[in-house]
Amino acid sequence: MKPRDFLTRLYRDAVAAVDPHRLVLEALGRRGDALYVRSVSAANRREFVFAPSRVGVLALGKAALPMALAAHAALERRIDDALVIAPHGTALGALPPRFRRIAAAHPRPDAASAAAGTAALSFASGFGKDDILLVLLSGGGSSLMAAPADGITLEEKSRTAGLLMAAGAPISDVNRVRGVLSRVKAGRLAQAAGAADVVTLVLSDLGDDGWHLVASGPTLGLPASPAEARAIVDRYRLAPLLPPTVRARLDRPPDTPEPRFIGHRWSMLLADVRTALEGARLSARRLGADARVVPELLAGEARAAGRRLALAGASAGNLLRRTGAPQRPLVTIFGGETTVTVKGPGRGGRNRELALATAYAIEGIEGACVLTAGTDGVDHDAGAAGAFADGTTLDRADSLGLDPEKALLDNDTGPFFDALGDAFSPGPTGTNVGDIAFVLAPGGPEPGGTLDEGRLP
Repeated sequence: MKPRDFLTRLYRDAVAAVDPHRLVLEALGRRGDALYVRSVSAANRREFVFAPSRVGVLALGKAALPMALAAHAALERRIDDALVIAPHGTALGALPPRFRRIAAAHPRPDAASAAAGTAALSFASGFGKDDILLVLLSGGGSSLMAAPADGITLEEKSRTAGLLMAAGAPISDVNRVRGVLSRVKAGRLAQAAGAADVVTLVLSDLGDDGWHLVASGPTLGLPASPAEARAIVDRYRLAPLLPPTVRARLDRPPDTPEPRFIGHRWSMLLADVRTALEGARLSARRLGADARVVPELLAGEARAAGRRLALAGASAGNLLRRTGAPQRPLVTIFGGETTVTVKGPGRGGRNRELALATAYAIEGIEGACVLTAGTDGVDHDAGAAGAFADGTTLDRADSLGLDPEKALLDNDTGPFFDALGDAFSPGPTGTNVGDIAFVLAPGGPEPGGTLDEGRLP
């Protein structure tokens, strides 16, 4: 199998391991009029059985459609009402006619996002004692469902989140600030459900940062204090750029205590990026390769993480092979989510920036091949999920008159990889657990080349 075909297979099997439709079907079911929720983890089997008067389903995020369809298949007419909030372009017509549906914007909210926030609060408040609100959460929900706090406009809240993202803040920090500026996030949707019991199933894109922050935790956890949110903003020196209304909210004394949640809350993690990494590892072994999963998740600036990809691969014997090494291919598998501090006007995303940074580190190493990609099939824009890079990337770029250093400095890696024909474009996958990366060297005793740790601009 050609290296790119091999890595593409690993990517698809990693995505299949976090298929939201299958995961929800495994977690939900009926026994007569009762319904059960059970853990999908073999290591921690748990099951809860409920006999509610009414059942409401609210699905939110990039995986909202397949999760909602699975809930319908599992519970059928036991669902009394449903609301599905998904990105624009999602085939919401596939839902049963009685399911309410809203398509909204990602990564920046739009008017439909604000309508979704109002609709979600109204939906939750329609349930009461002896009812269950089943919430199906996946990444992307923060922008798809927006209900700004009183005195703050949607544009002001969106600008604040955009500034944090452009400064390279991890999504967990962005979501903590969003929670302070919202009427629906950070547990407030559950509060709107009053005495109803709330059950939340989560497909997490936040790695080790805590799945209670997925979609800014509308049914999980408590909001950060204004002081905590202000500390995050100050860490990135953004306070002077914030809208005055946002600064005023972050600077005010702590709010009076949030209304106490009256019902009961249950939550369960369906899968996260580590689930996808294990799917890729098993796939590599089935295909006859040696595979190693790096336990520490990727984080920080994408261009710095490129060195880490190459160095970790080398330390595993992945790139710089010794005489007498096995003849099987070796693949090192990474997961997590890097950030990009945006300084240029270009087009691209963290995965393509990571791929180009790695290309510097593996330049000239014969047989080395890298794939970095988002599990949702999108790398900031819908044009690609990420990119391939190998030991010839920079030489091929030079032959085409491309400037890789300028592409990095301008955050313009999208056109760079498009011109090389190395963009990875599987299309939207319907799931989302963060990013994955593979570093591959084919079998053989000693591919040529020396790992370059110093050329990255």
